[in-house]
Amino acid sequence: MNTYQGSASWLQYREILAEQFDINFECEPVETWRSIRGHDIHIDEWQPEEPKKGTFILVHGAGGNGRVLAPFAAFAAKQGWHVLAPDLPGYGLTQPAKGFRWEYEEWPAVVADLADECTGHVVLMGLSLGGMTAVFAAEATRNVSGIIATTLLDMGDPGIFIRAARWRWLGLATLLGFHLMPWIVDRVAMPLWLIAPMNKMTGGAAMRDYFSTDRLLGRLRIPSRFFRKIYARKAVSIRLRCPLLLVHPGADAWTPTPLSKLAFDRVRGDKRLREMTNGSHLPLEQPALQELQQEVRSFLTSIAKTSG
Repeated sequence: MNTYQGSASWLQYREILAEQFDINFECEPVETWRSIRGHDIHIDEWQPEEPKKGTFILVHGAGGNGRVLAPFAAFAAKQGWHVLAPDLPGYGLTQPAKGFRWEYEEWPAVVADLADECTGHVVLMGLSLGGMTAVFAAEATRNVSGIIATTLLDMGDPGIFIRAARWRWLGLATLLGFHLMPWIVDRVAMPLWLIAPMNKMTGGAAMRDYFSTDRLLGRLRIPSRFFRKIYARKAVSIRLRCPLLLVHPGADAWTPTPLSKLAFDRVRGDKRLREMTNGSHLPLEQPALQELQQEVRSFLTSIAKTSG
């Protein structure tokens, strides 16, 4: 099986993290695979040095994979949490089930099933589309103690769907195609760099180029059917049985805070919003990263103190 270890994708990403953001790794994850809903799910596992306080599941968005979230995984592991960072079906190194038809509903279902396999506290952290995916997963299982999100995008909202596309005209044309000729649009597969503004993922020319050109990121070809299914999953009412922390990047040029606040305001349950001082869509800049880490540390500490 393919692995990230020693791959050009991981080596380049790790080098940019060190040079541009001063982010280094004392250790690397163990790569494992689990069969979930017929998919052979690739998972990065990060083990804590101290006794495990719970399980921390990272949920990537539609422009990433589990390895991209390594900076957040390493931090959570240092806080004493066993971290799982899966590649969701169709992305990264995961092998989708035979006949996988790019159903977005498989994403929250896989995350929910993964959470159900865990004992003790389980916290989900979603970035980009992963924020709402984590919410949908938490609605499907009672085995989630808390949710952290950097964005909460209701992609079933036409205005948000259009804003998330690389160009407004592309978003409008895509929605028109969804309504008029979905059977044709579904067959069209395009690289992510053409679908989404990957150059707005984070700051710095080297990182922007990486996200736009890496074979597992910007060059990955995704069928339009997947985005039609994302659009079909509307977050009309959100009822959570666990606390939600939204730590939104303050300088997100892709999906600004007001877009997330539309969904956040509809959440029924214990919730808190903290907008960081700066930070791109993938918030690696300082002081945003430090602020995010402080919020995550406090949230995890509060979860660990509750009865499991």
